[in-house]
Amino acid sequence: MEELRASANPNVIVVFVPRSWKRWERFEIEGERFDLHDFVKAACVQRGIATQFLREETLDKAHQGEILWWLALSCYVKAMRTPWVLDSMDPDLAFLGLGFSLDPTAGRGKRVLMGCSHVYNAEGLGLSYKLGKLESSVMRHGNPFLSRGDARRMAENALQLFFESRGRMPGRIVVHKNSPIADDERRGLLEGLGDAPSVDMLEITEEHALRYVASQIYRGEFKGDGYPVRRGTAVVLDGRRALAWVHGTVDAVDDRRRYYQGKSRIPAPLVLTRHYGNSTLPVLAEQLLGLSKMDWNSLDLYSKIPTTLRSSNRIARIGGLLDRLGANSYDYRLFI
Repeated sequence: MEELRASANPNVIVVFVPRSWKRWERFEIEGERFDLHDFVKAACVQRGIATQFLREETLDKAHQGEILWWLALSCYVKAMRTPWVLDSMDPDLAFLGLGFSLDPTAGRGKRVLMGCSHVYNAEGLGLSYKLGKLESSVMRHGNPFLSRGDARRMAENALQLFFESRGRMPGRIVVHKNSPIADDERRGLLEGLGDAPSVDMLEITEEHALRYVASQIYRGEFKGDGYPVRRGTAVVLDGRRALAWVHGTVDAVDDRRRYYQGKSRIPAPLVLTRHYGNSTLPVLAEQLLGLSKMDWNSLDLYSKIPTTLRSSNRIARIGGLLDRLGANSYDYRLFI
């Protein structure tokens, strides 16, 4: 660790993992969990060091040109650069992704959750996380639920992070969580968000049991289209729920063709459940499509879930290994 501290600088440290280490990269014995990636990330994050893992087996794969592009993107981003931004969202709009992980030091009878407030804006600037131990939150049926007090503090942290990066308070806030939002959570979040002019709270889950295929009308009859459902399609289920296809078919560079990122697999839709707010489905779905293109650690055309949730849970998992939490906030590029 002394070497890491001495070498702290704005550059990116590449961690080479030889093939001979593979069996020791991660294991769990008698409740003790070790993951080389997470432990190295946690050690470096606290020193402001960005890291990029490179495994020996990766260098033996085909498509080396594509791999080099991915490596170049990762190093560029982790040098605190901005590769791309969204240009169609209100700059006063803030997204808050809630992420959680179990405290590895807690016993089964006292499962303390680590909380992660992820603040995201359209430009992708000022991306920050604030991690903290939650005082009285619980796990029920495999899902994390915040107490009213913990929810209030997480919302207050989010507002503080947005103000620090933008110099003003957000005009609208959209909260994303990948599990149900209970009444106490909703009340606590609203208390913490204070006088925010507009708030939406969405539960976003992937519904693997539903598999739809696209169709078209041919000579007056419905026929199979031969492609999956188009990306951006949305179907209203009831007054609170809707299906949205973030993963699906898009137009290719050649407008006579179409492209599907998932090869031959049928994509699963996301289920959007509104727990608070009154924004329309087209607005909420368009925002999800935009956030699915904001994974700066990937050259894929999009990710299957919005970046607010894709990254916040991963950051919370690594955050559970940090020695100190306190009032510190962290740039998310140190975690990816």
